[in-house]
Amino acid sequence: MNRIWNKKGEGYIDTCVMVVVFVMILVVAINIFSFITLKVDMDEIADELIETAAFTGEFGDNFWKRNEELQAMYFYYDVDYSAEEYFNSALERVQLGDTMTVTIIIDTYIKGLGIFKIPVTLQVTKTQISEKYWK
Repeated sequence: MNRIWNKKGEGYIDTCVMVVVFVMILVVAINIFSFITLKVDMDEIADELIETAAFTGEFGDNFWKRNEELQAMYFYYDVDYSAEEYFNSALERVQLGDTMTVTIIIDTYIKGLGIFKIPVTLQVTKTQISEKYWK
C-alpha cells in the first residue's frame, strides 16, 4: 500500500504540469480554429469584392460602397487592389478580359497567452477577369 501513495508529493507536481500543458494545447487549438474561421470570412469578403470589381470593370464607387457594407457586416480589414493593365488609370477602369486582383489583409495576434501578444498577419488574394468593355 505504501508504494501506491508517494509521500514526497511528486505526483502533485506531475499533475499540475500536465494540467498546464493541457491548457496550453487547448489555447493553441482554439487559436487555430479562430484563425480558420477568420480565413473563411476573409475568403467570402474577397470573393464579394472581386465579383463587384469584375462586374463593373473598375475599382470605383460601387467597389468602395460594397467594401463599406462588408466592413459593417464583418470586421475592419485592409484592402489592396491591382489590375494587370488599366484602361484608364485615373478612373481605375479595367478593360474586358484583363485580370483584376483584390487582397484582404488582417493583422491580429494569438490570444490566450496573457501579456504576451504574438502578431499574426492573415492575407487572402482573389483574382478574376474584368467583365466590362470600355469604349
